[in-house]
Amino acid sequence: MEKTLEKLVLRRSFAVAPEKVWGAWIDAAALRIWFGQTEAAAWQAEWDVRAGGPYRLVMRDSSGTAYTVQGVYREVEANRRLVFTWDQRGSPFDHEALVTVDLRPTADGTELTFTLDPVLDPRAPDAWRGDFKRLGRMLKTD
Repeated sequence: MEKTLEKLVLRRSFAVAPEKVWGAWIDAAALRIWFGQTEAAAWQAEWDVRAGGPYRLVMRDSSGTAYTVQGVYREVEANRRLVFTWDQRGSPFDHEALVTVDLRPTADGTELTFTLDPVLDPRAPDAWRGDFKRLGRMLKTD
């Protein structure tokens, strides 16, 4: 059996209002940029951002393999909290996890706390760290 991290928790600060960070999670064009999918011909994004609403993403990993992530939004509090299942299919690490995104306003902008639980894909921590670096760059130029 593969080694599993119980969960991944990342905290990031952004010098923009929570509304801007929130927008990056619910806008397909923004998500494509910070998920590193701008060159991925297979990219697809469909979602209904409300509690009980479904979503589906088709992405490409660093080896060029297309895979699907889909799930259901469990909690949606605009500009504050997003909780959704992360059901990854078509990769060597097919599994379902829960993603929680909490946004908190700060004096300097927004603190984002991201939780992925559990982590079954050993590439996930580095992938999410890279995503958040791109998100930071995108928010600076927005």
